[in-house]
Amino acid sequence: MNLEGKFRKKESIASRTIAGESFLVPVCGQPADMQKIFVLNSLASFIWERLDGESTVAALINAIVEQFAVDRELAQLDAIEFIERLQEQNLLEGAS
Repeated sequence: MNLEGKFRKKESIASRTIAGESFLVPVCGQPADMQKIFVLNSLASFIWERLDGESTVAALINAIVEQFAVDRELAQLDAIEFIERLQEQNLLEGAS
């Protein structure tokens, strides 16, 4: 994955935090898509909130290292894995 790449959340995905847990819910599309709800852990929620189409993957990794006090290699692996999963589920779009 290109670390200078930028991604943004699709507008068809609603995110909500309820009782301290973050959820992603597709709000339009095929009926089968609308039945999928994604629960995010604290790291995933942190990344999701920063997928604004402006921040690069490298900037997200830097923010993870700073916020969670983890080593850069682990932060990079986790960020890339999560972003790739979001792409597989069609929850993101690339930004230029």
